[in-house]
Amino acid sequence: MSYFRSFALLATHQRPCNACYLGLVLRHRRNLSFSIRKNAKGQSQLNSKEAYSGLKETFVRTARFDLPLIINPIRGQTHVFDMNVVYMDTAVANSKGTVLLVHGVPGNFRMFEGIARPMVERGYRVVIPHFPGFSGTHFVDGRDERLFHHTTENKSMFLSTFIDRLDLHREIVLIVAHSAGTYPTMHYITTSAKINSAAKNKALVLLNPTVHRPFRALPNPFLLAFLTTCWKQPALRTVVEGILHRLASYLKIRYDNIDLLAIAVMTAVKINFEQINQCVTALRVSDWQILTTISENDQYIESHLSHDFLRILGVDPHHILRYDNHLQLQSTGYRRDLTTNRRALVFSHGCHFSHQQHPSVVALEILKMLPTK
Repeated sequence: MSYFRSFALLATHQRPCNACYLGLVLRHRRNLSFSIRKNAKGQSQLNSKEAYSGLKETFVRTARFDLPLIINPIRGQTHVFDMNVVYMDTAVANSKGTVLLVHGVPGNFRMFEGIARPMVERGYRVVIPHFPGFSGTHFVDGRDERLFHHTTENKSMFLSTFIDRLDLHREIVLIVAHSAGTYPTMHYITTSAKINSAAKNKALVLLNPTVHRPFRALPNPFLLAFLTTCWKQPALRTVVEGILHRLASYLKIRYDNIDLLAIAVMTAVKINFEQINQCVTALRVSDWQILTTISENDQYIESHLSHDFLRILGVDPHHILRYDNHLQLQSTGYRRDLTTNRRALVFSHGCHFSHQQHPSVVALEILKMLPTK
C-alpha cells in the first residue's frame, strides 16, 4: 500500500460516497507512477514504470483556527467558528513552491493522488485541506454544525483563513480545484486582493468544474432546501436520512456516510448561479493562466453546459485538446503556435473524474503550468 493511501486511511474513516469515484480509484491505483516518455506519434506522455519515492515524508496535519462568518445577512449576525482542520501537507524541504488542491463534494485528498505525486517528485509542496464535515475537519463545538451554511462564500472564507493560517500566499504557484470545489476557489481568487498580489505564479486548474447554470445532478431545489432545513433538526434527522437514502437510490448514488450525502445536498441548495457567472466573467478578464478539463460523458453535467462554460471563460476552440475513447489525440485544429493563458482538455470518456480516468494526460498538462525555476 502506498504512503499516500496509508496516510489517507489513517486520517479518515470516511470514504467518498460516489460509486464512480470508488471504481476509478480501484481501477487506476496501479497506474499512478509517472515519468515522461514519447509515444509512437512522438507526443509527450507520462508512464507508470517507476515506483514512487517522493511521498515518503508526506503526512497528515491538523490546524485549529477561528473562522468568523456572517450567519444572518439580514440581521448582520456573525459567529466565530472554532475549527479543527485536517489537511495533507507534503512539507517538501526547499520546495519550488506550493500547490493548493481543493476537493469537491464529497471528496478528500485521496482523489488527487494521481496528479499530486508528480508535483511532489519534482520538488513542489502539495497542500490539500478538507472542508468542514469532510474527513476529520470538524467544529470544536458540535452545535456549530447547525450554524454553518455550506455556501460558496463560507467555503471561500474557509480557504482564505486556511491560507492565512499557513501563510501560503507568497508560496502558491498553482491552485487546482475539482467539481464543486471550483465554486469557492473561483470566488476566492476573484475577491482576494492578497492572493492576486502575492502569488508567485498565477495558475489555476479546474477539473470537471460544476458550471454556471443548473445541471442534471440537481433535483428539485425546493425539495432539497426543505430536506436540509429538517436535517439540521435533531428530532427530524432520522426521517430525513430515510428520505435521502431513497433519493440516493433513485439517482443511483452509492454512499457510505449519510452525513456526507446530507452535506452534498446542502451544498447544492446553496449554489448561487448569478454569483458564479460573475466569478467566471471576472476570471475571463484576469491575468490568471487557466486549464480546464471536461468530459463529454460526465454523468452529472450536460456536455453543452460544460462547453458553454469554456466559452464564457474565454477558451478559444483552437486551444482545446480533444481525446477520443481510446485516449488518442484528435486533430481538431489545435494551434500550438498561438500563445494563450486559457486552455482546455476535452475527453470523450472521463466521467466526472477525468483526472482519475486519465491521470497521465492531465498531470502532464498541469506540470507545464508550473514555474521551471
